[in-house]
Amino acid sequence: MDEGGSPLSRRRFLGASVAGIAALAGCGGVNAQNDRPDDTASLGYVRLLNRHEEAHVVHVLVERGDEVVFWSSYDLPGAAGELTTTNVDGPWVDETGEGAYRVYFRVDDRQEWKTFSTAESDLDCYGLEARVNDGAGLGLWVEHQPDVCTEATTTETES
Repeated sequence: MDEGGSPLSRRRFLGASVAGIAALAGCGGVNAQNDRPDDTASLGYVRLLNRHEEAHVVHVLVERGDEVVFWSSYDLPGAAGELTTTNVDGPWVDETGEGAYRVYFRVDDRQEWKTFSTAESDLDCYGLEARVNDGAGLGLWVEHQPDVCTEATTTETES
């Protein structure tokens, strides 16, 4: 039976393959892209948008670590013509705190909250936009590494 090559070559190939796989072990984990602690991610922005024709109240609750650091409600007018975005100004602008952010959004007096946590990913900065959709439901849009994050870093570096 002709094996088409020496057994030694196959052994070397197998050995090299196993060594390569072993070298990559652990590289695919959630926090594989950086070595920052889980509690140092920042929020570049938090915005609200109402695409529904009726006015709605959107509640925003923000926790950092185990502490509530922000809670407010916003009256959003119904979507008539051009849509307007409401910026939520909160303590995430100040980078002195530690702990992962958990941001909760709710429409009107509904029981369901939409939630986002910076601890669930490995990026340094996020932008969040809660949108009341055409059917009065709530969607949460997450932008990873928005431009505002790099602009803040550039400004800090220049000063």
